[in-house]
Amino acid sequence: MTHGILAANIAVGDHVYSKLFGFTYNVDDVACCVLAGVIFVGLGLFMRSRITSGVPGKMQLAYETIVGAVTKQVETTMGDQGVFIVPLACTLFMFILLCNWFEMIPSNLAGHHTVLVSPTGDINLPLAMAITVILIVHFTWIRLHGFKSYVGHYFKPYWILAPINFIEELVKPITLALRLFGNIFAGGILITLIAAFPPQWILPTPLLDVVWKSFDAFFVAPVQAFIFALLTIIYMQSAVTGGH
Repeated sequence: MTHGILAANIAVGDHVYSKLFGFTYNVDDVACCVLAGVIFVGLGLFMRSRITSGVPGKMQLAYETIVGAVTKQVETTMGDQGVFIVPLACTLFMFILLCNWFEMIPSNLAGHHTVLVSPTGDINLPLAMAITVILIVHFTWIRLHGFKSYVGHYFKPYWILAPINFIEELVKPITLALRLFGNIFAGGILITLIAAFPPQWILPTPLLDVVWKSFDAFFVAPVQAFIFALLTIIYMQSAVTGGH
């Protein structure tokens, strides 16, 4: 009976919808994406106004740490020729991290366990970012090495492997998107489940909610943002080096 009540009170994948030009939009996801973008750009502009060549402030130190880590990863992977990828990887990491953190904000509204939704917990945003990344990879390969080299890499090391290579390229955006979406979506479900637990289970519900949200905020969210940015660098490596 308890399981039935819990199941009835848990809504998965509910969004505020709107239709425009025949398409259905998740208004809450779009609004949170815009909010994440505004916060990201706003923090960047604020930091630029406070930037110094002397002792850096906490925000500048955080930015420099992220950019330095990404730059080191890019240089280790493909050398100086891939430095142009650093802004893309940094932007993806920080934007995804902000989106992941939105579900950490608790809510006291009836039927709502978070104030904002994590857009990365909806397959639309991860898939859009993944498709964009893979398209950039293909365009970069063609721009740097020519169309002949791009087509030729599908037939290496042996021409008989071409179908497998084509399939591998087709599934890259899907696996890249599902990895991020699945982890963030699962985190949202767990938050909802924990909020629905009777107080006598495991730990008092508020304490259990705090424990899980802390784990999600300081481990799951940054790790998933890091993995997405890292895979972007790895995929770009093949385009920059021409598969070598």
